[in-house]
Amino acid sequence: MDLKTLKYFVATVESGSISAASKKCFVAQPSITMAIAKLEDELGCMLFNRHRKGSTPTSDGYRMYEMASELLQHADSIKNEFAQKHQTQKINISVDENIRISILENFLNEANEQNPNCQFEITTGRQSVNKTIVDLHLTTKSKVLPDECFRVLAIERYALLLPTTNLLAYQKEIKPSDLNHQNIISRIFCENNVLFDSMISGYGLDVNIVSKVESDEWAHALVGSGLGITFAPVPADFTDPRFVVRPVSDLFDIDLPEREIGLAFNKAKLETFQTLFPRLFV
Repeated sequence: MDLKTLKYFVATVESGSISAASKKCFVAQPSITMAIAKLEDELGCMLFNRHRKGSTPTSDGYRMYEMASELLQHADSIKNEFAQKHQTQKINISVDENIRISILENFLNEANEQNPNCQFEITTGRQSVNKTIVDLHLTTKSKVLPDECFRVLAIERYALLLPTTNLLAYQKEIKPSDLNHQNIISRIFCENNVLFDSMISGYGLDVNIVSKVESDEWAHALVGSGLGITFAPVPADFTDPRFVVRPVSDLFDIDLPEREIGLAFNKAKLETFQTLFPRLFV
């Protein structure tokens, strides 16, 4: 049993599936599967119940999760204690307003594991106008400049998010006309806002914009509260008990582009980041 195996186990519990854990840990799915199988063999018990939608911890799995989480936190505290005695390297990260906080969180966790001597400073899009002081830019591929490299962290597709209190959430097939007079939560910084507006106009829909929000977290929270519906990019394996997710391609006769999210940085800094975070910047 080692810390890496425990990390994969904890990630699977928190993500709900091996495929989601592999993305969170930036490793191939077979590595996660083998690690969990080895851990179950060492402990002599089943840690997960496997099913079509993912993996659910058994009673032993939940017990192990509590102990493994505590052990990993203790290990991190030890690394941080000794890392403080060495010179830290400051890295400035600019984060666009339309990026989900979980993507930043996953990157920071992986980066800190590979190199605990780095000190990250985070600014949001509006605060980081001066790009000369930014080392990494968490953004979408469409915003990458010609002199920048891009490291993909996540791929998302657009979907319609419906609160469970909305009757459309239980309707097998949704037609564009079903969205007529629906309350819409608009995402201000969505790259495809113009496309959505023209799509709604093209179908002759009359919708009510009940809120305009800056972040996906706000949009998700308002949908979950039943305020309205929204169009938002989500990962292929995304689930949330507060609402139902329907791919936009299933509803409209359009094929929206995937949204690639990742880290943009000056090409001259590639070698530096490959040295600092070898598993992330290959």
